[in-house]
Amino acid sequence: KKTAEKGQKISQTSSPSQTSLENADLFDINRNYYLIHERMWDMGFGDIMDEEGKLIGRMKRILFSIRRRVELQELDGTVVATIHSKIVSARGAQDLKTPEGELIARIKKKILTFFKSKFFLEDPMGNRWYEADGDFFGWSFKIYDLTTGKLVGEIEKADRWRDVFLGGIFDYADKYALRILDNETDRRILLGFVLSIDNVMHDTGGMGPMMGGSRRRGGLPGPFGLPRRRI
Repeated sequence: KKTAEKGQKISQTSSPSQTSLENADLFDINRNYYLIHERMWDMGFGDIMDEEGKLIGRMKRILFSIRRRVELQELDGTVVATIHSKIVSARGAQDLKTPEGELIARIKKKILTFFKSKFFLEDPMGNRWYEADGDFFGWSFKIYDLTTGKLVGEIEKADRWRDVFLGGIFDYADKYALRILDNETDRRILLGFVLSIDNVMHDTGGMGPMMGGSRRRGGLPGPFGLPRRRI
């Protein structure tokens, strides 16, 4: 019942027109893997692929935005969600919004964590829906539904799941993956959560580039890379 109520709340904070969103290939409820490729991120572009390496969506960073806006787009360029960094926030808060600017959820980092990173996703009223627990290096996260306590997603460097992505014949540089463990959780919520975590980990320095990989925006590979430059 609580899960159904949460789904209803999510729909209430969604765009008034649900038809295009429900049919959006990027947020297909049957998708269980998202591969994030931060290709040309210095230029403001990134790709979102499925486990077969097929392009299913794009990320576009608005370079001259005070709140460092990131757009999630379908392949035809339709914006289906946006992420905005709060200008002043000790928790590195990120707002997930509809294309029309309506707040869907807010992502915050727990401040007093000494060895592991922890993030929360809250609804517009401040109720916590999901929690993401990171490992020491900030490379792996597990996402839990706080209503049910159920593990609903995992974030890993793409090469950790070589058996899933094209049988291991793949270029894993600058790529990380979201694996979703059910067919109920709103994909827009989880994908927005993951990209917001990545934004915070880079902007605050964290433990370095969230998923390691090659040089990115002036950072170095490995757990103690430099934070990316602020816009």
